Amino acid sequence: MKLITGAANVKSFHFFLFIIILVLAASSCTPHQKLVFLQHQAEVSDTLMFSKPDYFIKPGDILHIRVLTLDEESDRMFNSEDTRRMGAGSGSSNNISVFLHGYTVEENGTVKMPVLGDVKVAGQTISQATKEIENQIEEYLIGATVVIKLVNFSITVLGEVRRPGNYYIYDNQFSIMDAIGLAGDMTDYGNRQVNIVRQTDQGATFATLDVTDSKAVASEFYYLQPNDMVYVEPHKVKRLGFAQFPFAVVFSAISTTLLLINFFGN
Repeated sequence: MKLITGAANVKSFHFFLFIIILVLAASSCTPHQKLVFLQHQAEVSDTLMFSKPDYFIKPGDILHIRVLTLDEESDRMFNSEDTRRMGAGSGSSNNISVFLHGYTVEENGTVKMPVLGDVKVAGQTISQATKEIENQIEEYLIGATVVIKLVNFSITVLGEVRRPGNYYIYDNQFSIMDAIGLAGDMTDYGNRQVNIVRQTDQGATFATLDVTDSKAVASEFYYLQPNDMVYVEPHKVKRLGFAQFPFAVVFSAISTTLLLINFFGN
């Protein structure tokens, strides 16, 4: 009778340990639907509209402004020596050089250009500022073309990504997916509810974008702006400590315990 009871207790204990193992394993897993980016259940022919709000130049921005002319004399007149060297491909074009030799938008919203003097650009898009400078140059020169680039476009990516850091962007259209890719993708424990902090004239704006949902491309925060910060929080699995849980050690101990119970139970 005692043998039967002992065997029953051993089986019950085995079942209890099996349940514990299942719970631990399930707790350490992240569902597939929480990992896949831009999921969409509609037909292939469906079109999702991108939302890319215009960026308006702000005081403190640094612009590369190049005036293209047909003769060398006019080129020297409307472009600084540093601008001409950078435009010709000679001289350093690293971030420090751009910072030192670019046109900084002053607090009053203007940039100081050769011949033209102070030109108001703050509150305008890049295309609007380009047209404004071209209109003013026409008083001195016909047929000039102006090229403006925003050179202080940098973002910061932090949290559960493989290469967190600050990145300079050389693209007028740079999305949150581009940022995640540039940072080496999320880690296995990155929460797909991504936080974005954007600096505005009114202060910091906070937004959360679900990058597992294809509708994210319609958000005004899908395309990033200069000085945006992208923060990928750790998934709850990591916050609870399951990511560092020593499963191999625990399973080994459980296996050893089961062997000992079987040995002495028999």
